[in-house]
Amino acid sequence: MNATQARNRRGGLWIAAAAVVVLAVAGVVTWQVWPSGDSDSDVAVPARVCDDALPGADVAALLPDTGKQFTQWHSGVLNPEHPYARKAPGTCKVYGGGEAVRIEHSLYAKADYTMKDVARDAGAPGATRITLGAAEGFHKGDTTSLFADCSAGQDKAVVEVDVTYRKTSDPAVIRKMASLAADTLRLEARKLWDCAGADSLPAGTPRVG
Repeated sequence: MNATQARNRRGGLWIAAAAVVVLAVAGVVTWQVWPSGDSDSDVAVPARVCDDALPGADVAALLPDTGKQFTQWHSGVLNPEHPYARKAPGTCKVYGGGEAVRIEHSLYAKADYTMKDVARDAGAPGATRITLGAAEGFHKGDTTSLFADCSAGQDKAVVEVDVTYRKTSDPAVIRKMASLAADTLRLEARKLWDCAGADSLPAGTPRVG
């Protein structure tokens, strides 16, 4: 190989190497600026959630705006308006943007747990008291619980709603959880469990603290 051929060969190698570098840089730039899929997608919470029982706005207030799209599942009874509804506890779990919210309601019929016990637990260390008219509850750890008296005659009963989201002490987040619990309590106490005085539960967000 003469000197000219050697120079031409080295020149060709430099051109090939430069092309590889350009392609590699282009690949990095494309990876950085190309939409990352789930992280840029709207969570898209529907107007009604949990068997169409609850307003989606309460759930959307807790979930991120973007990320993995909204999904949900439920068991038991959430929507007392549906013809198949029967008096049974219900659970709903919603997902979106990498977060999850669990909503549950149940009835303590002829139980030892009463509204006096609720008031005691609401004043315990680490608990944040929540009130909604005659309904009362508390936030502790990752769960907001709201209770209403559902007694009938001599039969003592308490209806309970739990909203589990994530461990927090932020009053703004607790208020959002309490709002979702209040909407669930108003619906189930009035339409499913037929609690005396449930119609007098006030509208709006419960008082926190």
